[in-house]
Amino acid sequence: MGTPTGRGNQRGLWVAIFGPDGTGKSTVIERLAREFSLPFHGMQQFHFRPMFHKQWMDSPPVTDPHANPPRSGPISIFKLLYWLAACWFGYVLTIRSAQVNSRLVICDRYFDDILIDPRRYRLPKSSLWFAKLIVPLAPRPDVYVLLDVAAEVAQQRKPEVSPFESQRQRLAYLDMFRLLPNAFVVNAASPLCEVARQVENLILESIPSRSVPRAEVSLIAGF
Repeated sequence: MGTPTGRGNQRGLWVAIFGPDGTGKSTVIERLAREFSLPFHGMQQFHFRPMFHKQWMDSPPVTDPHANPPRSGPISIFKLLYWLAACWFGYVLTIRSAQVNSRLVICDRYFDDILIDPRRYRLPKSSLWFAKLIVPLAPRPDVYVLLDVAAEVAQQRKPEVSPFESQRQRLAYLDMFRLLPNAFVVNAASPLCEVARQVENLILESIPSRSVPRAEVSLIAGF
């Protein structure tokens, strides 16, 4: 990430970025880390949940997120409880420190994602009721961002799932974001460098002690 300019003593920020495969989440996060100058004392990246001293790393692309069969009901419930505890552990040891020390934390997906695509997390239908109960118990990011594109565009970029599944996930994300606090939808159909710039502007606007005019944030609709 470029050298931060205009650093103040503002509180750090925790941002969770969502979207179906093909919306450019990983690319946008990489561009934020590499190309933009944000007024933070560093940036940390995580996948799905914040962890202690273990950041998101490059890994081979997932070409079939639904390849593995669902776990059994009891194992799924144990896994959900483990994830919930891990979210709180990561929050206490990583997020709170980042907020106090003016760091930016970005999660590629977050715990809420299990409600949108349970097959990715190997959850059987019999465990969804429990997932709906415990997801609200996890710590909440400061800002939620949804990268949204038409299912046809997502399929052209990354056809890991069926066109029907891409459309289903898109509608499910939009429904979820209507209920979340501090949730914003970014049109991700533009070139990804422009999408990253939009997300950067949204982050700047969301810094608690920094005032950024809303006019600077383009093509972003908040619910």
